[in-house]
Amino acid sequence: MITIRDVARKARVSTYTVSVVLNRSARVSPELTERVEKAARELKYTPNAVARSLQTRRTKTVAMLIPDIASPFYANVVRGVEDRLRRDGYSLLLGNTYNDPAEQERYLVLFRSRQADGILLFVAAGGEDDAKRLVDEGKPVVFVGRSPLTFQADSVTADNKSGTALAIEHLISRGHRHIGIITGQKQLSTSTDRVAGWRAALRRHKLSAPAGYVGEADWTEDGGFHAANRVLDRHPEVTAFFAANFRMMTGLLRALQERGLRCPQDVEAASSDDSSWLDVFSPPISTVVQPSYQMGEQSAALLLLRMEKPDRPVQSIVLKPELRVRTAPAAPRG
Repeated sequence: MITIRDVARKARVSTYTVSVVLNRSARVSPELTERVEKAARELKYTPNAVARSLQTRRTKTVAMLIPDIASPFYANVVRGVEDRLRRDGYSLLLGNTYNDPAEQERYLVLFRSRQADGILLFVAAGGEDDAKRLVDEGKPVVFVGRSPLTFQADSVTADNKSGTALAIEHLISRGHRHIGIITGQKQLSTSTDRVAGWRAALRRHKLSAPAGYVGEADWTEDGGFHAANRVLDRHPEVTAFFAANFRMMTGLLRALQERGLRCPQDVEAASSDDSSWLDVFSPPISTVVQPSYQMGEQSAALLLLRMEKPDRPVQSIVLKPELRVRTAPAAPRG
C-alpha cells in the first residue's frame, strides 16, 4: 500500500510538505506543489480516509434514510442530494427503511458507528423519538419530505396541503361530489397535511368530508388496495379518490378492478408522485408533482450549512408542488 512517505521520497520533500499540498492547508511554492502532485499521480496514491478523519474530525460522508429507492420520487430526491454533496467533496451513505421504525433505528446506530458528519432523514412513522435524540445531542440532521410533528428541526418539504387541494379541486371540476383520500400513517406530517388539504378543498365547495372517506395505509400497493376497499365497503357513493403516492394508487386501481368498477368512468383516481411513463399509462392519472430533485438538492445544502454553523436558527423550507392534468376519456357517473 502506497503511503505518504513513499510520495515524499519520490518527490524529494518532507511528509509534512506532502500533507500540506494534498490537504491544501498552507501555501506551498508552485514547483513543490507540482512535484508532490506528480509523484502522487505516478504512484496512484490514495489518501487514508480514516487517518484524515482523525485529524479533521470529519469523515466527509453524509448518511441518508429513505423509505424505498424503488420509488421514482425517492430516486430523484437522492439524485439531487448526491449532486449537491459532490460539489463539496462529500460521499453519501444510503439506507432504505421501508417505513419501519425498527429498521430506521438500526440504520441510525450504524450511521453513528460510521461517524457520518450529518444525516438526511425521511422519518418513519413512529420513529420521531430516535430522531429527536440525535437533534438533542447536537447531531446535524435535516428532515426531508416529512417534518417532525413533536419538535423543531431543519426540514425541507413540499406543501402537501396545497398540493392535495389542487388535486381535489380538479376532481370537483370533473363533477365529483363524494371524494375519498388514501393516505399514509397519521403519525406523519405528510398524512396530516394531505388530509387537511383534502378537507379544506371540499369545504370550500360546501361538500362533506366525513372521516369514513379517509383510508389510512402503509404506502404500499396492498395498503392502498385494502384502504380503498374499506372506504368503498362503507361508502359506495364515493366516485373519486386521491392517493398519497403512486404505489397506493395502483392498489386502489386493483380494488376497483376486482369490484368491476371502471376508472375513470365509475370511480376516478388522482395521485401524488409523478413519472414520465405515466404519460402512456392507462387509465390516465392526474398527479400532484412534487419538486423531488430540488427537495434533495436543498436538503443537502441545508445540512452542509448546519454542519458549518451548528448554532444557526432552525430553518424550514417548503417547496411548491404542481398539478399535472392527464385527460380522462369520459365524465364520471351520476
